[in-house]
Amino acid sequence: MPYHWILFDADNTLLDFTGASRKAFAQAINELHIPHHPDLFARYKRVNHIVWTELEKGQIDAVTLRKKRFELFLQDIKIDRDPVLFNKLYLDNLVQHSELLHGARPLLDHLHGKTKLALITNGLKEVQRPRLKHTGIDQYFDVIVVSDEIGKSKPHPDYFDHVFQEMRFPDKKKVLVIGDNLHSDIKGGMDYGIDTCWFNPDGQVNATDIQPTFQAKNFEEIQAVVS
Repeated sequence: MPYHWILFDADNTLLDFTGASRKAFAQAINELHIPHHPDLFARYKRVNHIVWTELEKGQIDAVTLRKKRFELFLQDIKIDRDPVLFNKLYLDNLVQHSELLHGARPLLDHLHGKTKLALITNGLKEVQRPRLKHTGIDQYFDVIVVSDEIGKSKPHPDYFDHVFQEMRFPDKKKVLVIGDNLHSDIKGGMDYGIDTCWFNPDGQVNATDIQPTFQAKNFEEIQAVVS
């Protein structure tokens, strides 16, 4: 195979984060007795994106993120609830609702044993490993690096330094990053000097100067890249 190591992002690359997040959020809303409105999840997603971007830029830490995103959301909808409790309920529900994207497991089955696999994820420690175990994909990976466990996030080079240390410093030319996020996954890999594959199932237009080595709209195209 052309690559000795393949580094997979988790959320919306292998795991259906959007679907699980929507279900977990709706359940938490009900548990907190917040009146339902169809645009609540979209408003939460906007705030969540802002806060995660702050984390990836090193402007806040993961402890702050847990509270801030729900604090800002509750301020936005002008409802008084405990943001810490909101976060706990949401994360607990997220584990239970986690599922793989269709086609992810066959791809991992195909690659397992043919090349080394690593999972690189910007995620919170209390949910990422339980979600991997819940979906049964933890067994596929030789290395798993969760940003919250090491205090560094993609695309920061310190994150990739840690990943490469765990992999025992392979040749960068034999490593490929696969992920759906142009900034954290693709730019992070590019800046570190390794090949990248942008997983883009929705056919988004890339209006940035971030140019991945490959682009794939489904798992069959990913398999073609790595085989």
